[in-house]
Amino acid sequence: MIRSEIERFCKHLQARNYSPHTIDNYAIDLRLFFAEINKPLRQITWRQIDQFVQRQHEEGLAATTIDRRLNAIKRFFDYLVIEQEKLPINPIKPSHFLKQGRPLPKKLTQEQIRRLFAGIKNPVDRAMFMLMLRCGLRVSEVAHLKVSDIDWEQQALMVEQGKGRKDRRLYISADALASLKECMQMRPPSIEGDNFF
Repeated sequence: MIRSEIERFCKHLQARNYSPHTIDNYAIDLRLFFAEINKPLRQITWRQIDQFVQRQHEEGLAATTIDRRLNAIKRFFDYLVIEQEKLPINPIKPSHFLKQGRPLPKKLTQEQIRRLFAGIKNPVDRAMFMLMLRCGLRVSEVAHLKVSDIDWEQQALMVEQGKGRKDRRLYISADALASLKECMQMRPPSIEGDNFF
């Protein structure tokens, strides 16, 4: 019965113009799932999904692989609940999917940094990039920087409501500070307001 349901599901995906590669992968993942669970459709609950995820973990599979399999299973149960009306609910919950860490950004080499700054002629642009590179500020944090946020004497700046809506104090590198001072000297006295850029 499960095999025939999977075949009907695959035909449903073909009719929806899914790629043959995706359909083949869904079929493989579904067969693997049902071979491991070995229960009738109506007896599968969120507990069996939990057990399946746990076994995948124990086999050392990557979070991306486990989530791909869960996605195939979720789509299959959605099909049975919505399209076929054979089941009352989908046993897969959003909490079954694994949180996947993002890779850390790649570090620039000194040569890449030199080439980047060699191409920046505008002092304001240079100061903005210096703050992002040397102080780790986000684009939005640079855009909201105020003159009053800068402590020239202590060579530090205050970032208000930054990441996690927390305030933080950062020290400014010598080259970033020099760029900020150059911008301040260019700043017309007629400019009103506290925004730095």
